Amino acid sequence: MYIPNENSKVRSFPLSIRTAIGAGMVVAGVLAIVSGLGLAAFLGGELPGNANVVAENDRLRTELEGAEGEMATLGQTLETLLEREEELRLVADLPPVPLEVQAVGVGGPGHTPFDGTGLGDTQLHDRVASMTTSLDVLLRRSELVASSFEDVQKSITTNRARFEATPSIWPASGFLSSTYSMRRRHPIFHDVRPHFGIDISTNRGNPILATAAGRVVRTGWQNGHGNQVEIEHGHGVLTKYSHASKILVKPGQKVKRGDTIALVGSTGYAVAPHVHYEVHEDGDPVDPLNYIFPDAIAD
Repeated sequence: MYIPNENSKVRSFPLSIRTAIGAGMVVAGVLAIVSGLGLAAFLGGELPGNANVVAENDRLRTELEGAEGEMATLGQTLETLLEREEELRLVADLPPVPLEVQAVGVGGPGHTPFDGTGLGDTQLHDRVASMTTSLDVLLRRSELVASSFEDVQKSITTNRARFEATPSIWPASGFLSSTYSMRRRHPIFHDVRPHFGIDISTNRGNPILATAAGRVVRTGWQNGHGNQVEIEHGHGVLTKYSHASKILVKPGQKVKRGDTIALVGSTGYAVAPHVHYEVHEDGDPVDPLNYIFPDAIAD
């Protein structure tokens, strides 16, 4: 019987027991199918429309495991480089990287959140998002290290060029017979006058060495100094080597520290074989002993 509402007529339809049972079974079957589809979707079952997503998630999990392992190794390598970077900055006479700059490599805003709704797997989504953030940190730290290493390279290159051009060795083997002085009694004229260098007494014919890398700017006879060689080293530094018996270089020639540029003699105002050696800074003579490193030898 079917009653639409209280004011409507009651309608009746004949229905056999067999027909009622059949209709009930159809309804139950439809409900079972719908429930099964919902449960399968909830549990990630192998539904026709979900099978590709599940397979893709499995493949991504495998690739993520490999990528996470490689990133862990990269992170350890980067930490080692950071330790070496601190040591190299010390050697290169550079200050440590400021803490606020270091913070840029490990902090700051994270990566744009990864949209993993299409993956159908919340755990997989979280792993991808975490790895994306970690990769962003590694990239920023690697850029920081690369920039610091570049500064170290520039500093070392500059310092090495400056060191190579800085007089630092004895110009000849022998003994120091006269020092730099503004008032020294001249051994020949017996008057008091400045002595703008040092004298190294040694055997005639011994080699006279360039005390640093540079370019020969003048050679030849100089009044009082006899045969003399002048070398310009850059940075305002000039050296002079006097009283040579023979000059072995020419103007314009480049020399390195330790190169033989002349032979010891006693030309000019000299009473015995020796080398008169001078160092000038920006045109003014200075004490050469300030430029000779203890136990320095030609490299």
